[in-house]
Amino acid sequence: MLSHCLVVAIPVNRPQTSSAPTAGADGRLYLRDQDLNEGAALIRAAARKIAQLAELAGAAANISAPEIDILQEIHDLGPMDVGDLRARLAAPKQSLARNLNHLEARNFVKREADPRDRRRRLVTLTPEGAVFTRDATEHRRAALRQAFLTAGPDAVSGARRVLSELLRTRGDS
Repeated sequence: MLSHCLVVAIPVNRPQTSSAPTAGADGRLYLRDQDLNEGAALIRAAARKIAQLAELAGAAANISAPEIDILQEIHDLGPMDVGDLRARLAAPKQSLARNLNHLEARNFVKREADPRDRRRRLVTLTPEGAVFTRDATEHRRAALRQAFLTAGPDAVSGARRVLSELLRTRGDS
């Protein structure tokens, strides 16, 4: 039985990445609404899976998902100003303050004046926070490593390009 659906083909012209075009490639990509919906669902599911891996690591330490996000940002990018951390996580000021207070009380992070600008407060990992975050990161890396190896290098670089473009897109189109 055939189902009837409206298919919208959107030609997307992209410049060739190499000087010689690949055989049969015309530089256009046709995407149906269903393809876009499935792609968005996969991205959301993958993000939940990565968060789930971190939550498993945090469950034993009684650390919430937003707190794990804070620890992970600092682990990945180094000490960070509270305002910059809030902007990166798109966290409300009160929620971030509450989570930082909880992490600081548990000795996972410390806040101190930035030596270059005493008005700014830097958030850094304590040794305990660094150990926890390193272990949580290894769980995430193991899952990503297996997925990347299974998918192969072309799929990995393609996924990176798609996700990078998605992050660059303003969303008002």
